Amino acid sequence: MRAALAGTTGNAMLMGLAEVSTPVGWVLLPGLLGVSARPRVAALVSAWAGVLVALSVVVPVIPGHRSDPQALLASAAGLAAVPVLAWARRRTRTATVARAAAPPDVAVFTVPAGAGSAALAICGTAGEIGAAVPVRGGGLRVLLGTVSGAALDTPAGPRRTVPHLVDALDRVVRDLAPAGHLRATIVDVDRAGAVRAVRCGSPDLVVAAGNRAEPARVPDGPAIGSTEPAGRATPGPVTGRRIAVVGTGFTDAHGERWLRVLDQVAAGDDPARTAQLLTRGPRGGRRTGPALVIDPEPQSRE
Repeated sequence: MRAALAGTTGNAMLMGLAEVSTPVGWVLLPGLLGVSARPRVAALVSAWAGVLVALSVVVPVIPGHRSDPQALLASAAGLAAVPVLAWARRRTRTATVARAAAPPDVAVFTVPAGAGSAALAICGTAGEIGAAVPVRGGGLRVLLGTVSGAALDTPAGPRRTVPHLVDALDRVVRDLAPAGHLRATIVDVDRAGAVRAVRCGSPDLVVAAGNRAEPARVPDGPAIGSTEPAGRATPGPVTGRRIAVVGTGFTDAHGERWLRVLDQVAAGDDPARTAQLLTRGPRGGRRTGPALVIDPEPQSRE
């Protein structure tokens, strides 16, 4: 905000000293600064730019903005449009992540995943971590896991590649929680819908579904931050009509029946509904999350 306001002020001073009186000279830079900022910041930048325009007309110490009505009207219209454009831009960027209808004890979010779609269900159970981040170009990156041991702050944000992310998380866990570790699965979906995953600490599982659920055969590595160094993790490809990822809470709750329970991943045509079903506890018990469901390709409408 400070940078945007300073840039608007500096632009007004420069236009005055250069004796630029056309509206575009006074409005262009504030408009660009405002559109690239949050809507509230854009509104403040537009208001401040309007004040500076008015001052240049009312107090003409040096030649400033043209004072004829058409010029003032053009500047007013341009500045008024800036917050609207900033709001529209933010809405477009955030509209890709949406919250799906679900019971109050579970939150389900849907997000594009390459050419297909994905759904992440979060229950707020102890140690649960689930985060889905859209990647520029239409891809998706998801971190899903369970924290064990000492309390852990929010892990670092996504890095350039999945192995870099695992290394960064390993350093964070070791620094913030030497007695703890993170058993997680990191999934990367590219813009074409190809899925790769890294498993860090069994029994976090990636499961591919055809007509029935089956293990995706992604190699398992050590838990992040464990006593055994994580080293350089190598993502493995995951293929299937539908792909599901569950955490240790799921396997602990369902025991030897976990794979049979995951058979429901193959049924239905709604990833959000499937993710919600995967959080249900056995025999009506408390929900257990997180759960991720990915449809790499668009659903057939036949």
